[in-house]
Amino acid sequence: MRKMGPDERERLFERAREHSTQRKTWAEADRLWVRVIDAYRDAARGSGRANRRDQQQLARALWRRSMLLSARGRAAEGMAPGGEAVAIFERVHDAVAAEGGDVTGPGRDEALAELITALVDLAEVAFAAGQPATRLELVERAVAVGLLTVPSPPSAGRRTREAMGTAYHNQAAALLHRAVTRPAANDTAQQAALAGSRACELRQGLLDPLQPLSLWEMANTYGVYAQCLALIRDFDRAGMVLELGNRLVKLLGPAGAQPALNLRVAAEMVARERAATGGQTGSRRWGWRRR
Repeated sequence: MRKMGPDERERLFERAREHSTQRKTWAEADRLWVRVIDAYRDAARGSGRANRRDQQQLARALWRRSMLLSARGRAAEGMAPGGEAVAIFERVHDAVAAEGGDVTGPGRDEALAELITALVDLAEVAFAAGQPATRLELVERAVAVGLLTVPSPPSAGRRTREAMGTAYHNQAAALLHRAVTRPAANDTAQQAALAGSRACELRQGLLDPLQPLSLWEMANTYGVYAQCLALIRDFDRAGMVLELGNRLVKLLGPAGAQPALNLRVAAEMVARERAATGGQTGSRRWGWRRR
């Protein structure tokens, strides 16, 4: 195969990304991502510092193809490219970290955020592939990677805070799923609520009225967090969270359909749990265990 030049690789990457945005062109996007991956794999061969951009682009192409395969109902196939993407992002992150500098600086912030995001997204591909245990392992690994580098996520760079907010949100969702499907699992609901609380803390700090996505993500997290609070019988706090989430949904209008659904599910859970317990809260706010 003829070796592509840097500009040609970039153009091909953008074409694949563009085709990935519409369902009707997903098949063509998949074919393009295969070509992009081959081109960057060839360019990145030999790895050295000069090739870091090519390594990053290879990882991004693998990550995007993994997500596309999952969206097309082929999640099991998406595990391999997603796993390879994580491995490359990890090498890039380690190389950038070894050079030192402030962890909030653009280079380190980008490298850490991309590694966390790749792990979180691979976790969701695993879930779509029918592997809930792998999903939880991967999302917990994403949280651990972030905390190992930045022990206090609120002090991290913006991109890392965004990635950690998603990691905590997805950890809460994964633990919530386990608590609902395996109610005998000790402390799972409590752990889910803690993860949801941490996601809220990070996403509240990122709220920007000029960025509707930040409002959408916050409302969505309130929906998951409220469900977790319902399971631990913290009904008062769940009610406050639902109110905050519904305010954001009103601001979002039609774009808030998905968060609105999560909030409705949470409201139903609160009502059901309250009825089952006569409105009594757990004996310890964070210590109650489902039986």
